[in-house]
Amino acid sequence: MKEPFANNREDYIINLLDLSKKDNVLIIGVSNIPTLEKRIQNLAKECWILDLDNIKLEKAGKILNKSKLINADITKKINLPNNHFTKIMILEVLEHLDDDKGALIKLNKLLHPKGSLIIAVPNKSFLHIFNPLLYTQHKRHYCNDKIIELLKETGFSIKHFNVVENWSMFFNLYLHLFYKFILNRNKKFLTLEKIPGNTYRQFNKTGLDIIIKSIKTAP
Repeated sequence: MKEPFANNREDYIINLLDLSKKDNVLIIGVSNIPTLEKRIQNLAKECWILDLDNIKLEKAGKILNKSKLINADITKKINLPNNHFTKIMILEVLEHLDDDKGALIKLNKLLHPKGSLIIAVPNKSFLHIFNPLLYTQHKRHYCNDKIIELLKETGFSIKHFNVVENWSMFFNLYLHLFYKFILNRNKKFLTLEKIPGNTYRQFNKTGLDIIIKSIKTAP
């Protein structure tokens, strides 16, 4: 597989997905500003987006006119076709779930044989103790070995593993929270607007976020 290195997070994820007009894509969790999802719906054959927050889905629907938007919980019973999706993306969601293992087992069933799963989770590095979401919204952060073990236990094989983002992510995170909860406005992370050093252009030994591409190896 060609390495997906890019100048920013969106391009990095797009490269990891490696989409074609034959792909049926499932996205778990919609962004407040769904620019990545818009690119995906235009590159794939089908794009399905599942989210708990119906208000977010309604707002996203004004932009994602080619996507199927579903208000549902991945940890509960959902009516989606098994073995249908060639690509599944779940970014910054697993850490919010009580049963992350159960969610991955469900995604495995939905994924086409040899299909790809792209995930991103917060890295349990030293700096993660400064992440406000660890104390307010996240159930856990993941060390490298733990997330690899979890994926293997749920029927996935790792094809690409990297840790990304540097300390400046915290500035962007606090700014994002300020806009969201104080000003009641959506603010796109600055790391998505500017080149954040070399973090997405190489393999890194340390970082605040883990991004993985894995394939389905077992039912």
